Amino acid sequence: MKHRKKSALEMQRIVADILSGMSLKEKSLIAQMDEKSLPYLQYAFDVYISKTAGDDQETGREIMKRVWQTLQETHRIRIVREGEKS
Repeated sequence: MKHRKKSALEMQRIVADILSGMSLKEKSLIAQMDEKSLPYLQYAFDVYISKTAGDDQETGREIMKRVWQTLQETHRIRIVREGEKS
């Protein structure tokens, strides 16, 4: 069975749904991971992704990467020295 490629809007909605269901701790932990560790997260999200994106593994990997990239921008812990603005 051939899967239809998700539109950018559909992908954004799926990523937003995943992020809305995550705790701050989960978001922070994923944000601190490096990109090489993403395959280890795949299993944790497979159940949700298969319900929303079908069984297309490529789409699942793309969603995981987008979740991670978003968290890299929004939830990464950074050291801010006194007098610096972030």
